[in-house]
Amino acid sequence: MLRRDGGTPPQTVGERMIRSAALGILFAVSAATMAGAQTADDQAACQDDAFRICSHTIPDRERTFQCMIANRDALSPACRTVMARLLPPEPPPNKKMATPRNKKGPVDLSPTARR
Repeated sequence: MLRRDGGTPPQTVGERMIRSAALGILFAVSAATMAGAQTADDQAACQDDAFRICSHTIPDRERTFQCMIANRDALSPACRTVMARLLPPEPPPNKKMATPRNKKGPVDLSPTARR
């Protein structure tokens, strides 16, 4: 339907909503793609491990990633290298400090306890 001046007719509210929703979805998908960007080499390094260790989570990419983190020790060396780049470094192990304990029993914390 053309207008008298030769232009296109004004958009209806529904058309604008559909166009806005489509742009929103396009933005969300492109942002997610950029956040999870991996090279083809990275994917190739971990693909076999994903199928071998976490096949029960495929095709859910996030669950598969979490499964691979949980089973990090079972990954191939190449995939561990890729995962190390994607994850923050592990905190150093806590050093347990030896605290001298009185083997006489529980500690009395009352204010009138003898010292």
